[in-house]
Amino acid sequence: MRLVLDVPDWVTLVALALALAGAVAVVRQIGFQREQRELRVEAARERQKVVKEEEPPPRDEHHVPAIPIDSAEPYYRFTLSCTVCWRTNGPLPQHANPRGLAVHAVLERARQVTVQGQPTDPELVQARLAAELGAHVPDRTNQITAWAEDVGLTVPHEDAERLKRLQDVRKEKQIRDSERELEQAARAYLTDEVLADPGRAVVWWLARHPEQVREAAELLPTFAQLSAAAHGKEVYVERVERPRLEGDHPGGPNT
Repeated sequence: MRLVLDVPDWVTLVALALALAGAVAVVRQIGFQREQRELRVEAARERQKVVKEEEPPPRDEHHVPAIPIDSAEPYYRFTLSCTVCWRTNGPLPQHANPRGLAVHAVLERARQVTVQGQPTDPELVQARLAAELGAHVPDRTNQITAWAEDVGLTVPHEDAERLKRLQDVRKEKQIRDSERELEQAARAYLTDEVLADPGRAVVWWLARHPEQVREAAELLPTFAQLSAAAHGKEVYVERVERPRLEGDHPGGPNT
């Protein structure tokens, strides 16, 4: 029993030091865990705050069933339909009629697209218009942010029929103009080149009929007449007398 109780002092000091170090470690571990819990709670609060701040404010909307809007043709207009949406840019509305402000802002943006679009192709203009109006854009006063959904664009039936007839007339005119230009080019070619003089006419004939040299020589008087006629000169036509037959009167053919 004496051997157990009679412990050297240095052993006691070491034991006390170890016990103290263990206690300190436990306290630090408890403090670390508490600090981690506080950090997790704070991070969760920050995430909730960010999510709450990112939530958009409530929006309003108004359906526009049909409204005329200008096109690239001065006498023809599109018919626009859409759902106008908007949000106020402040805690309280600053305008007495935010709906009217939103509709006006959307129509201004729409007209910038439609005035460049042809009413003969409303589908293409509608695609461009839907892309433009889908963007959330503040109005000129910066009181609201407006955009449009369910964008539709049509042309009145009567105007569509007129445009089709007008398009057909333009196509026919284009064909006639092309035919007229082709004819004028052919006339200029014949007058200024082929029939500029009889020699050129003969060369033109031989270029197309290289084996008909004798025939070209026989046609030379004809080419001379054609060349003179093409340039407004007097045409000399050689008279060929018919051989006199028996029984003909001296003054003319036998009647």
